[in-house]
Amino acid sequence: MMKSPAKDIEFVAADPFCSSKSFMYLHGPSSCIYTVLAHIALLIMKPFPFRVNIAPKLPPDRFVIPSRKNTFPISSNPIELKSNHLAIVTGSNTGIGFETATSLAAQGYTVILACRSKQKGETAADAINHKIHQSSSNGQSGKAEFLFPLDLSSLQSVRSFAKAFHDKYSHLNILVNNAGINTTGKSIDGMDLCFQTNFVGHFLLTRLLVRPLLKAKNLYQSGDDVEAGRVVNLSSVTHHFSGCNELRKGKEHVNHSNKHNYAWWKATALPNVSNNTYTESKLAALVFTHVLNVRFGPEGLRSIAVNPGSVASDIWRHYPDYMKIIFKLIYIDQTQGAATSIAGSVGKFPQGAIYLQPYWQPFRSFKNGASNAMQSFGFGRNYKVPIPLMEMMGPFIGYAVTQPRLPLDLDRSANDLWDVSSELVGMEK
Repeated sequence: MMKSPAKDIEFVAADPFCSSKSFMYLHGPSSCIYTVLAHIALLIMKPFPFRVNIAPKLPPDRFVIPSRKNTFPISSNPIELKSNHLAIVTGSNTGIGFETATSLAAQGYTVILACRSKQKGETAADAINHKIHQSSSNGQSGKAEFLFPLDLSSLQSVRSFAKAFHDKYSHLNILVNNAGINTTGKSIDGMDLCFQTNFVGHFLLTRLLVRPLLKAKNLYQSGDDVEAGRVVNLSSVTHHFSGCNELRKGKEHVNHSNKHNYAWWKATALPNVSNNTYTESKLAALVFTHVLNVRFGPEGLRSIAVNPGSVASDIWRHYPDYMKIIFKLIYIDQTQGAATSIAGSVGKFPQGAIYLQPYWQPFRSFKNGASNAMQSFGFGRNYKVPIPLMEMMGPFIGYAVTQPRLPLDLDRSANDLWDVSSELVGMEK
């Protein structure tokens, strides 16, 4: 009797990601049409009880500065009680990062603006301090400051910035890995410029700041829980288009495994191999978020990835002027684009939630449940993996917990990404 070969065949599930071509030819155009129709529908239905609730700018239950709260102190030491609660926001001299830093400073944090240019960083810090001090009625706001230049496309610059931080501070409450570019080339470290700037540089920065993050104490407004530091990673709707089977340059980089594995991540970091390094860097931010929670969650650290939405921000500065005008007409503004980052920095999340995005979705998830008081907005709105075109644009709701699109073998892929990134930056795995 002939033995069936079926037992010797390993079943490989289909890649769940959308193709990069579908972004340009299907989801992009369809999203524009969907957005126009959705807003027309909302205008027609405005006189009726139906409405899309926008989440409050600050989550109902969020971190508070202990020295500004008379109850639930986390320390009896008056020096520690009055010590600065610190936040770092990369790429914060402009755009979404600037808005995020402004909000955190207004809430009482000392916010370090991590930017390439000292002049631009100091100018942005002055602007933030002037703005929050004008609007502060009780004098309890924090401040923005420039510490040291940070160029994420240079590993040496990242190390120098981290050293400057360690020389002055011992703890870090919030790290927002915000900076990013959407153009590419070859970095001075020999990597793909886009992938290094958007992800590898942030990976190294986070690794170097893990100890200060674990020393932090973040107290919730409800007073029922204390966490260590919070890490916010900027992802994007484009993570849906980071398939592992996309064509790459060079036969040696063709992926035959149907997985986002060690070889795939390693090739992604190489210059002139992939045409999709922006989308792949945003998937890396999501997978990195997962692995941070797995490795450091037991010690109190929490990480969240956020999609700011389609934002008319400074990231489009290299595009033609006519394109910038179009973006301003159809995209959300920078203040709206910072909503997910701000909520991700200070909000209390349902267990297992790792991703926020800013648009209404039709398909709810029963995972990551929240309290009844939060069901109508924010973290109480839990969505399934969206149809990408409905996460590109649409009715803006502020922020909502949403299931991202992730590699099939997530834990294995996350460990592979960690190993590759550790090798690239010269750190132990």
